This record gives sequence, C-alpha cells and structure tokens, in this order.
Amino acid sequence: MTGLIQYNMSNTKLESPGDKISPTFCILPWIHLNTWPNGNVYPCCLTDYREELGNMKDNTLEELWNVPRMKEIRRDMLLGNKHDNCRKCYQQEENGLDSTRTSSNRWYKHHIPNIIEQTKPDGTNERFELLYWDFRFSNLCNFKCRMCGSYLSSKWFEDEIKIFGGSNIPKAIINVNDYSKKDIKFYLNEFMEDVEEIYFAGGEPLIMDEHYYILEKLIEIGHTDLRIRYNTNLGYLKFKKWDNLKLWEPFRKVDNANVAIFASIDGINEVAEYKRKGTKWPKVEANIKKCIDEGLNFHVSCTTSIMNVLHIPTFIDRMIELGLDIFHIQLNNILTSPYYYNINILPISLKNKVRILYNKHLEKFKGREKEELAKKYDSIFKFMDETPKDNVDKIYKQLKNFTDKLDKGRDENFLEIYPYYSDWYNSIGKSKAI
Repeated sequence: MTGLIQYNMSNTKLESPGDKISPTFCILPWIHLNTWPNGNVYPCCLTDYREELGNMKDNTLEELWNVPRMKEIRRDMLLGNKHDNCRKCYQQEENGLDSTRTSSNRWYKHHIPNIIEQTKPDGTNERFELLYWDFRFSNLCNFKCRMCGSYLSSKWFEDEIKIFGGSNIPKAIINVNDYSKKDIKFYLNEFMEDVEEIYFAGGEPLIMDEHYYILEKLIEIGHTDLRIRYNTNLGYLKFKKWDNLKLWEPFRKVDNANVAIFASIDGINEVAEYKRKGTKWPKVEANIKKCIDEGLNFHVSCTTSIMNVLHIPTFIDRMIELGLDIFHIQLNNILTSPYYYNINILPISLKNKVRILYNKHLEKFKGREKEELAKKYDSIFKFMDETPKDNVDKIYKQLKNFTDKLDKGRDENFLEIYPYYSDWYNSIGKSKAI
C-alpha cells in the first residue's frame, strides 16, 4: 500500500482553507485514525509503516488519540512546522501535486474554524471523533502485488514461506480484531451516524464482509449522504450474495460523485499480470468497462514504479479507448517503498528514454487534455530526478536479489516483461550502470 488516493481536482481551482490555520496544517489528526490488520494505528495511511502510534492490542483508539506523537503532530501543524510524519504530503506538494493534506482540508473545511478552540497548547484534543474512516479490517486479498507483502495481502503468505523462508505474520489471513482490545465494530456503530467519509482499502475491500456490514447498516439507518471511496484491484464487482452496483445505488441517488472508485491498475495485459500477481486482465478490463458504462465516478489510480514507468503511455491510451478521460487517470501516486522499485534509481539512459517517450506521447493531445497530462508527466519527471536515499549500487543488488528470487518462486521472468531493461539489469553486480 502506497498511500491515500486524492480526488481529481483538475477542473477546480485548488483552495487551501487550511492556510487559515498555518501553511502546514492538516485536518486529519482531528478527525481520523488509520488502523492496519495487524492492529497498528497511524495518524493516516501515508505514515511510514514503521512509525505507528501504537497497537490496538495494547491501547484503545481513544487512548491513542492523545499519545505524545499525536499531540506533537497537532502542535506542529498549529505552529506551522512540518512534522516528519507528514513528509510524503509535503514531498508531493513540492513536486507540484495535490496532496492528501490539501485535499482533506478542502473536504473538511467546515471543521477548520473550531480547531484552535478544541486544542490545548500541547496538542491535546479531547474531542475524540472519527469522521473519516480508513480501517484496514484484514489483509484478505485476491492479489499478491510485487510491491506488497503479507501484512496487507493474505495471498503473499504462502510465497513468503516458500520463497523467503518465513513470514512476519502468524497465519495467512489476519484481522484487526485478532489484536484489538475492543472490537472494531464498536467504533463503526459509535460513529455510524456521524461519519462523513469512508475510505475502503485493503487487502481487497470488495471481498471483505466488514465492507458489506457497513454499507447495509448505512442503508438501514438512512445515512446515505456521505462520501464512499474505494481503492480496489477491481477483480470483483459481485461477491457472495452482494452486487456492489446495486448496493451503491442509494448513495449515488444522493450524489453520483459520492461513490468514487479508484481502481489500482498500473498497466494492461502482461504488465498488469506481472506487477499485480493474480490479475486476470480480460476480467479486470471488463469490470473497468462496466464501471464506465454504468456512469460511476470511476478513476484508475496508477502507482508509478520501475515496473510500469515505460508502459504508462500505452496504459493511458487503452484507458481512453475504454471510455475514460484523461482527468480520471490518476498519476500522482509515485511508489517510494520498497525503495528498489522507485523510479529515481533508474540509470540516466533509461530516465532519458522515459522523457522521450512521454514527450512523444504528449503530441497526441491538444488543449486542456494536453495541459493536464503534461502536468502529470512533469510530476513524474520531478520524482524521477530525485537523488536516491542510499547507495545506488546497493539498491540495484537488492532489486536483483529480490526480483530473481520472486521470479524463480513464481515461475516468472522480469526481462521477458521488460526487455528494454536488459542491458541495465544484466549489468547489476558487474559494473556501474549509467
């Protein structure tokens, strides 16, 4: 998992209502906590997974609401300081992208005027309310993406045991309630009538019973005027007795935009099937077409890495052929972990290849579409040009070691999918790639 997906604001002048508080302010520490299947709790899903606030087996969410780091984050935001926990958002903004911080401030701007009076000088906020939900209920998933692992994908467990000799989790499927002092449904029921937005992610949310419990409960109590967002691999639109297209109807009747689907799709055909193992491209493509034809507020959210950076123009062209416009193709999620998949590790010759390919692709477009895509491509260039945070030869060796092991275990071949990497990849460990 690489972070929360923002709404596409390309057709809207970007407001910054949080600036009334400070230039570093984010509303989320006042309305939200993010939970993982292993019980870890974070200020939001963009926090580094190694920087948890605590674990639900030791503390309830109420107790974690005002732990020292949460108070420190709030205090820094009120003072205009950049807290290190929030570095991914600030990095996105520095690269010209709308971030989770800025988009959240717009969506929840009606809460901002009361923030200062609700908060003590040390950052304590005694008003515990979860108005924005991002509960990762379990790691249940039908895919085992290359950049993921068993914490967020149950399918990864077998590979970790077979290929790498062990796993950090005790069993394939883990649920937050395996670790929690308090059943997660307590919080769902406590804030069900007040929640303003729910972000369903995984694992894969469309195969989780908890997802359907929430939707049915919201329909039952008549609370269908909230925003529901999905980060889904789109392997399923129907699951067990549920048809999501029918379940979404009461929410879409209030406002069609309130149900937003962000499909985690980074490529087509063999690139999709290699990067996100478990993908059956014809089925996923059929589901994309169904969502578009149904008039859903549908986006594809591409995670850019070395495994698709030279494939993105082809991917974009196919999405447009399916009926998706350029404004619904998200390219603002640049993979940073695992760092050996980061596009900034590419040698100069391949970075130049990316630039040539993208600039050539831009020639197909005109007007606002061209401006939009040029902006997205420019942000990729900026990330690509950042200096790697470690010795590049060391990163290359880690990339090759991990990829070769996984290829062998999965009976796949990196260079069959990406033949244009052959010279660089084969040179790793022999000479310095340039």
